[in-house]
Amino acid sequence: MAKIKKARKAKVKGGQKGALKQAPEKVLPLKKAEEVQFLQRVSQFVREVKIEFKRITWPSKKETTQTTIAVISFTLFVSAYLGLIDTLLSKLVQFLIY
Repeated sequence: MAKIKKARKAKVKGGQKGALKQAPEKVLPLKKAEEVQFLQRVSQFVREVKIEFKRITWPSKKETTQTTIAVISFTLFVSAYLGLIDTLLSKLVQFLIY
């Protein structure tokens, strides 16, 4: 086990020395390179969003109204149903306890 660890350390040390000798001549500072990449990605995203917005088929006013009414009706129905079940179960528990 100790031999394996020593061999790994030797490989890592040898690899690092060679890597440090080679440095590119003209490199932007890391901060500026990241900022440029970020801005390019943001602008690309905005362009793609504009293209996708042109492809959207928006619902008509009538369809939007009908869907809104359906959602509100369903929500009221479910809340009334759950309220009724809650009331019945609480009455049952009160009956069993008292």
